Amino acid sequence: MNWVAQLPRIVLKPGCKYCVPVGTKASRYFSSSPTLPPDVAFEELQQNLTDEKVMLIDVRTSKELNRYGKIPKSKNIGLFILGTHLLLPEVEFESQLGFKKPALDEPVIVSCLAGVRARTAQLAMIGAGYKNVRVYVGSFEDWLEKGGPVEYFEEPQS
Repeated sequence: MNWVAQLPRIVLKPGCKYCVPVGTKASRYFSSSPTLPPDVAFEELQQNLTDEKVMLIDVRTSKELNRYGKIPKSKNIGLFILGTHLLLPEVEFESQLGFKKPALDEPVIVSCLAGVRARTAQLAMIGAGYKNVRVYVGSFEDWLEKGGPVEYFEEPQS
């Protein structure tokens, strides 16, 4: 059972006079949480990027990318614009973001700085119909810690 399905048991404390306890059996029937694919570790991500088997989407802001750099071969869609851009037609998506829109069944890995926004992006993409979206646990911080290469943007010439 994933963590979202366990929320009723975590949040509702026994003996709380204001809480209406929900049993595990009931939460299983009424939970709308999807079954999530397994998360991705550093080694698997590195191999998949080398083999060009997945699209890596970084959901950090452009300011963060400029400051800290990015994982090579990653594409950027800020979390705040992700939902609206996923709904765009393919041609418009590509003209606005500069890369091809992933197909609904294409393997996608999402990352951010530490992994929290990546999970949000994963859930948003699943909600938009994507079938194979996984999270790089630890995201960019883990990438740096494990010694992965980083691409930096060049400063514009004045």
